[in-house]
Amino acid sequence: MASMTLYTFQGNFRAFKILIAAEYNGVELDIPDFKMGTDNLTPEFLSKSPMGKVPVLETSQGCIFESNAIARFVANIRRDTELTGTSFFESGQVDSWMDWCTHELEIPATMWLYPVLGYMPYNAMATEKARGDLAKALSVLEAYLLDKTYLVGEKITLADIHVATSLIYPFSLLCGPEYRSSFPCVMRWFNTCVNQPEFVAVCGTVTLAEKELVAKGGSAAPAAPAAAAAEEDGKKKKKAKNKNKGDGAAAGQQQPPQEKKKKE
Repeated sequence: MASMTLYTFQGNFRAFKILIAAEYNGVELDIPDFKMGTDNLTPEFLSKSPMGKVPVLETSQGCIFESNAIARFVANIRRDTELTGTSFFESGQVDSWMDWCTHELEIPATMWLYPVLGYMPYNAMATEKARGDLAKALSVLEAYLLDKTYLVGEKITLADIHVATSLIYPFSLLCGPEYRSSFPCVMRWFNTCVNQPEFVAVCGTVTLAEKELVAKGGSAAPAAPAAAAAEEDGKKKKKAKNKNKGDGAAAGQQQPPQEKKKKE
């Protein structure tokens, strides 16, 4: 296969899934040095990525932008590794989890993380909401993984790669032991994924946070935030369900470390 170039910055978690899929499929990617705020604003780069965002994959046929699209492309280079599932249906399940991760997991995770990294100003209300929303998403994942080893089928797929890599920074920087203790099935699955050789080759050894890192001007979460958020969400759903039971008309109408550089 002709050489392909991945444009991204060092430590971009959205590139992790692409690089890990490349590891599973034995695909070599050139990764040039790239400086955000400079290289992504040049006319040449804007011709590859209309919004000036990374990652972008340059192939002999042209460029692919958006990390999920690139990850699917790299995952599908080899069908025998079955990274996108063993059937058409499983492929749909993989896509379901990838979309869920993008909308339900990554949004609260980045809203909590970015102020800590200095990427955006700290806002106490926004951070507290992000903590709770992440806990709700993890509660969904926890329930699903109760009797499953992987998200789709009986082996690691792009679904596991995407969701697990989206949790690397939250679990290594933000979510302390008490927060994580509410999600034992998630942690069992996460540790299984990140200790695979293909993950380690890209992300190195993942060390879980011993305490929550706090943005400048912020404060650590109160005790057991994850359990409290999940419990509160459950109460709201139960209350809504009971209300519908008592309203026949309504009931009838009403039926989410840095990668190691590859070939230069």
